[in-house]
Amino acid sequence: MQARNLRVVLVAGIVVLSTALYLAPSQVNKKQAEGPEVAPAEAVGGFDADALLKSAESALDTDQKSALDLLNTALKKNGDRDTATLDQFGRLWDRVQIPAAAAIWFERKAAVQETERSYLDAAFRYFDGFKAATDSVLKQLLVEKAIANYTKVLELNPDNLNAKTDLGTCYVEGTAEPMKGIMMLREVVQKDPKHEMAQYNLGMLSVKSGQLDKAIERFKTVLEINPGRSEVHFFIGQIYEQQGNKSEALREYKLFMKESKDYEAVAQVGEVVKALEASR
Repeated sequence: MQARNLRVVLVAGIVVLSTALYLAPSQVNKKQAEGPEVAPAEAVGGFDADALLKSAESALDTDQKSALDLLNTALKKNGDRDTATLDQFGRLWDRVQIPAAAAIWFERKAAVQETERSYLDAAFRYFDGFKAATDSVLKQLLVEKAIANYTKVLELNPDNLNAKTDLGTCYVEGTAEPMKGIMMLREVVQKDPKHEMAQYNLGMLSVKSGQLDKAIERFKTVLEINPGRSEVHFFIGQIYEQQGNKSEALREYKLFMKESKDYEAVAQVGEVVKALEASR
């Protein structure tokens, strides 16, 4: 493949990667959901949890359906305030990789326990469901549920900066109030300048708004906090290349190649480096 064509492919790929990483929650469940998408869950009042769960059941195999039947039996026996069973429902859907279904059960558990951890368990799974969904109606419903649960977390602990970062990202990516989310992210870094995900998300927002120098500043802060974020060197290199600063772009690309464990990406960036060096 010619170097120029390869660069076009690589740039397109990195846009997808950037979006995925930008949307990644800062909580424990950072793996992107890979399970089948459930159907939109609409009701007259909005979110219909039972309809979503019913739709999700079609993705289960025989053993998983048997496990679900056992949990339903246990819940009928012990009552719907049995948090251990509610938790097991959520874990089952985690294993199937349908975060929206898992979120419903963790939210039901949170309604009984009303703890910061319980609401957080529901919130980041709704957030993951929002990211995984392709149906616009379902995405809107899920981000609204994520916002509601992150809000509960912050009511219980206003100092949970991870939750505030995720909540800000929800507003930026999923609502008509992006500035509300941006202000939340800025509040996080004002309180903790070394908050990695808040700095990272603000860097991505700076790219989107064309504030490239500010994006570089944010990304370099991310690298100071976590030098292992090798992909950030690539993003900085892209910005420098866009600005016409080939020497700095090459420096960042080579740092990415040195530090990244993604060998396919390293090989592709190597071709970009060759093309840039040839054009100097």
